Amino acid sequence: MRRLRNQFIEIISFQNAAGYFAAITFFVTLFSLLIDSKIGVLTPEMLEGGRWWNAGLFVFHLLSPNEIRASSFGPWLFLIFYTYLVFSVGKLLEEDMGSLRFNLFFFSLIFFITIGGVLSLYYPLFVDTKMIYDCLLLALAIRMPNIEFFILPIRMKWIGIALFVYLFWERADEVRLYSSGLPWVGLLFGFSSLALFFVKDMLGSKVREYKTSNWKAKQTEVFTVHRCYVCGATEVSDPLLEFRYCVDCEDKEYCEKHLHTHAHS
Repeated sequence: MRRLRNQFIEIISFQNAAGYFAAITFFVTLFSLLIDSKIGVLTPEMLEGGRWWNAGLFVFHLLSPNEIRASSFGPWLFLIFYTYLVFSVGKLLEEDMGSLRFNLFFFSLIFFITIGGVLSLYYPLFVDTKMIYDCLLLALAIRMPNIEFFILPIRMKWIGIALFVYLFWERADEVRLYSSGLPWVGLLFGFSSLALFFVKDMLGSKVREYKTSNWKAKQTEVFTVHRCYVCGATEVSDPLLEFRYCVDCEDKEYCEKHLHTHAHS
């Protein structure tokens, strides 16, 4: 069993998975732009006719038939931008996470997007392949919030927040348009991989930040000799106060305001 596990880890740990994915996406989409616009396009007729293999090409098909038929340079520019973005962001994440963990995240993302794309044929889930690079950008914003977004002098955490808000705003429009909550479910097909691999990191970083700030706060506390057991006043907070120990209380000091008014313990 351990041998099989080690073999699986060795196979799944290959490098530059995002680069291979970007290259296949480029050539499949290029083929659809120049030769056959139906390649990788999912339709109920194809699935019902037994062409399930077409579902495997879905994640590599970047543009819709309407975008492919557009007589402009828009699809070409978007294809170049998409493949470069997937390759570059994937490389950064792989260097940060390690090949094994990144590949598990990336392949789970592809799997969920494929399932969501098939279900979107029958329900208004609106899962498409563009969600892959959305999730890669969000993952980069989580793992490296302070790096700048390529040539733009904007930190990734702000890009991630803006993208997150836009995705929810876009889904809210689809929910209103179709009077259905299913578009929210469609969003989960991408976010599920983010939750599986990055929520623990986010919570862990917040806990570490809290512990660090709490430790720093304790280090900056001013040393005091006297402190009132009732109100917490010290000789630093009010230099004019006088402090006394109560003879009826055990090792408890009070300021002059509470020395004779406190409840004895």
